[in-house]
Amino acid sequence: MSESDNNLSRKRHWLIVYDISDHRQRRLIFNLLKNYGQRVQFSVFECELSKKQQLTLRQQLCDYMETDDSIRWYPLCQWCKPKVDWMGIGEAPQDNDFYLL
Repeated sequence: MSESDNNLSRKRHWLIVYDISDHRQRRLIFNLLKNYGQRVQFSVFECELSKKQQLTLRQQLCDYMETDDSIRWYPLCQWCKPKVDWMGIGEAPQDNDFYLL
């Protein structure tokens, strides 16, 4: 695997937050994001994405957005992710299992 292939497949944790005014557009974006990550709040998803997945998702989200919509991407580093905390209802973010060989 070349260095560029490795960079495209390396995963990073993202917090994706959206504010979409149109109900139909919001439903389309919700259905798209649920295929990539875990919904943790009404308009908030946590996603573990490779660079290739991120680029694909960004393009798909752009296709659904209107001019007055907003989607924000917040990266969570590997050291910050375990420190995610919450209050009230909800569950701990789900970790993808991985194994070192």
